[in-house]
Amino acid sequence: MAFTSYDRATAEAGGREAVERALSKQDAKIQLVVVEARENLGFAAGSNVGVRYTTKVGAEFVLLLNNDTVLAPDSVARLAGFLAEHPDYVAATGQIRYFGRPVIWNCGGDLTWFGSRRYLFSEQPVDATPQDGWRRITFITGCAALIRTSVFARLGLLTERFFFGEEDYEFSLRLKRAQLQVACCFGAVIQHKVGSSIDRAAPPATLGRYYIYYLNRFIDMKDYYPGPIWWFWRLLSLSLVLPRLKLSRGLSWSGLALLGHRLIRDSTRLQGVSKERFETATRSGLDSL
Repeated sequence: MAFTSYDRATAEAGGREAVERALSKQDAKIQLVVVEARENLGFAAGSNVGVRYTTKVGAEFVLLLNNDTVLAPDSVARLAGFLAEHPDYVAATGQIRYFGRPVIWNCGGDLTWFGSRRYLFSEQPVDATPQDGWRRITFITGCAALIRTSVFARLGLLTERFFFGEEDYEFSLRLKRAQLQVACCFGAVIQHKVGSSIDRAAPPATLGRYYIYYLNRFIDMKDYYPGPIWWFWRLLSLSLVLPRLKLSRGLSWSGLALLGHRLIRDSTRLQGVSKERFETATRSGLDSL
């Protein structure tokens, strides 16, 4: 395998011709091209660098993949084979297991009317899950998803309004609105070290972790619910979320009151969650916002 590296500016400016000239100098039949962003852009913006590049070089598919995943050797081939056999489907994910455990994290899932997602086969033993075949879904996780590049030309790139998280949910909403079909292929197995990135930034007991997650969703749904419904939906969501966090994480009522206040205030005035806000919330806490 030959290894070729390009920085972001070179890849975007040179386009397909520059890349093909560089690759023509290599003898290997399989090429690996690394496009360096040189900074942490977040999942969506970083992925979009790759999407733009693969579009320029004429690739048929884009594979979104977390950096804490381990793929079975035939998983990508299974996903690509499914899309080749089903031209009416635009994206596919696989059976995503917890790393090192015979338990399913999810097999994609379905969007709900309440602004959430319902994972397919979540927390089920591997033995109780289909190991072959496929099923139509309406939510596809950015953890591992093979997507036709033509979809990005039609719907646009992943949203970059959120530094960490939410991009797959928002993209799934657009897919559903456009009536584009997505599937889970159970035979494509991916293992995922779930939460390793956010756990490093914000341990499970910190308010900043939940602030980022729910602020992302509150802002995202601002574009999908009419104004009065959006206001009511946020209040109803908090009435369910805050007691649940109290029971499951043992967070203080004063901390939860601060969390609720910041979520209402900031989702009302913000249109996205920047890298700076993410880092401030997860490192310094909500008092510094």
